[in-house]
Amino acid sequence: MKKHFKKLCFVLLFLPVVISATNNNASAYKRVPNLNANNTESYLLINDRLDELKEKIKTTHKPHFKRLLQQCKSYESEKLSKTPPPTSITYMGMAAANLSLAYKLTGQKHYLDEAKRWIFTAVGYDVWGYGFLVDVDLSASWLLYGLGLSYDWIKDDLSPQEKQLFLDKLILQGNKIFNYGQENKGNCWSTDYWQNHNWINYTGILTTAYAIENEYEGANKWIAEIHDNFKTVFEYLPEDGSNYEGTVYWRYAINSFLSAAELIRAHGGPNYFDTEFMKNTFFFRLYQSAPNWEENVNFGDSHDRKSSHSIAAYYKLASEHNNTYAQWLGELVRNKFLFREAYESKIFPGILPEAFLELLWYNPEIKQQSPANLPTTKYFEDLGLVVIRSGWDTDATHLSFKTSPPGGHKQWKLSWEIDKKNNWRTRSLTHYHVDFNHFTLLKGDAALAIDEGYNRTSKAEIHNLITVDGTGCVGEKIWDEGDLSDPVLFDLNCKGIYNVWKNVPETAIAKIEAFSNEDGYTFAVGEASKMYYPEMQLTRNARHIINSENGYFILLDELESELEHTYTWRIHSEKYANEIADDEYEILNGTGALKVFNIFPEAPKTSISETLVEEVMTPQRPNDIRRISLKTLKIENTKKAKNTCFINVMQPKDVLVKAPISVKRLKGKNCIGVEITADTTVETFLFSENNKIKYEQISANAKWISVVKDKTGKTIKSTRYTAN
Repeated sequence: MKKHFKKLCFVLLFLPVVISATNNNASAYKRVPNLNANNTESYLLINDRLDELKEKIKTTHKPHFKRLLQQCKSYESEKLSKTPPPTSITYMGMAAANLSLAYKLTGQKHYLDEAKRWIFTAVGYDVWGYGFLVDVDLSASWLLYGLGLSYDWIKDDLSPQEKQLFLDKLILQGNKIFNYGQENKGNCWSTDYWQNHNWINYTGILTTAYAIENEYEGANKWIAEIHDNFKTVFEYLPEDGSNYEGTVYWRYAINSFLSAAELIRAHGGPNYFDTEFMKNTFFFRLYQSAPNWEENVNFGDSHDRKSSHSIAAYYKLASEHNNTYAQWLGELVRNKFLFREAYESKIFPGILPEAFLELLWYNPEIKQQSPANLPTTKYFEDLGLVVIRSGWDTDATHLSFKTSPPGGHKQWKLSWEIDKKNNWRTRSLTHYHVDFNHFTLLKGDAALAIDEGYNRTSKAEIHNLITVDGTGCVGEKIWDEGDLSDPVLFDLNCKGIYNVWKNVPETAIAKIEAFSNEDGYTFAVGEASKMYYPEMQLTRNARHIINSENGYFILLDELESELEHTYTWRIHSEKYANEIADDEYEILNGTGALKVFNIFPEAPKTSISETLVEEVMTPQRPNDIRRISLKTLKIENTKKAKNTCFINVMQPKDVLVKAPISVKRLKGKNCIGVEITADTTVETFLFSENNKIKYEQISANAKWISVVKDKTGKTIKSTRYTAN
């Protein structure tokens, strides 16, 4: 220990001299205070509101100020490693920012002293990061973000020696990560325009650049490049506000994203808050909230279902767009879910260190409004995401269904154009799963049909979709070439270069073929045949989800091929399904239950088994293994066939409430279907391969038709789907 301490002192003593010698601009410029028109000093993210905030913490911002101080107090007992710790250090920059803001608002010297303890511990580290992309990725950028803010806020309260040491370290680390991005353009995060590493890394560098621009001439180069990057990013992001990486990575990156937009606007750049993505992205997060509001719908890479809230982000989006729903959700999380989010979430640095952003971004003038008056169905066209809710109450049913080209329509189209033009690789799709035509289903607190949540070796077979002869996406062949126990492949996978989408051709896309939400029906049709291996010769793989608002869903899967196959219909849950009658299964999970009625194929081959998924969450914590046990119900055609049709009825329900339905298999000359009898209605659903339905009094030139009648036989409503 003594040896390491001496070494650290040596580094701290000589570091500023070495850095100044290699970065001559570091001390060549004297900082000029950033003043506004009223000659009031302006600070990053605070702007010219410091005096205003000092008054507001006595009134409207008092709860947020109290939380900031509580967060700062928690740092006092933290023992800081004198050498780079073997884990994430993202929290260190956030700690410095919280402490620096507390000092700025109170003038109490102990906050300054504690801020300096955190700052100069990080400054003393020879590298920022551990084991993976050291100095040139997320750990470094999180530090540049938090320490950049701290430098801007408290630099005038440091001694000349402290200030120079701090400045030189920011310059050194800023150049390391910035230069890495420049040197690897086209094959790293610097051109992964749709990915969280791009947004977080460039926001970290940008924050430090603005903090030191008057003292380091090279910062102007960083700023110019990053402005160009975000101009491209905001042009390329989907207008529907969706995020292909899922709600957890949306949450992980959103505050960097919002900070970049704020900093760019404050320095005379465009107002990116006016873009359609920014206006709509809150609603992506809102509709991917579980009915209990505490959890998320975990499409894409989601470490868990309690890692998706950011009070600060909700406040900022509320303030920028007068979004009363965002204000409501922010207050709900702050008052009810804050500490469970903090202690049960797997995201670092997590929600508690965002205290300074909550205080800065809270706007008491924005009213709160629950989403009770919003539509319960939402279609995010770019991501091919359809959300169907029975209501906004905490006991509601929630189904999400997704199918799209990898990364969404806009990313898939533009990335191919960019890559072919520049010989680049801009699709970093590691966090995008093989989940075309996949769905999740929740009932209140109960997860009934689930996503595996997080997996670096994503495959179709661990999602709720159809596999063909046990195979899924064309890109899954990559796992035949090796596995991630090979450290080289693991490293490439983490960099977004080696993943299931690596060799997927441009023509391999899935899409929502049709969507309708009218006349008491919601239905969506996803077509994904091009996502499967060409040698399977699939000509159609279409999943239809039909909701007639009678408490159940009809799933129709059309499979057509030039070859004969075994088609496997899968549903994964947290609990095992029980066969309670012929072709009838039930999944019980706490307060919720799901009944699955298999209608077609007749006399299928079925099985119930466990599917175990284990994955390293981050290369910085190689022993942190995430494990999830999926309880899998499989239904297959017993004899190989070119064409097969699955019709299943799924009824999510409260286990304490009796809501029986009965089903009857229907077979006509050119059609098949099901009759579903509920408490007050009878629904007849009929499907025809050749678009010619005739069954008793029902006749239609359609792919399928639904007719809902009351118990007297009076037609209440009907709809049909005619394929193009």
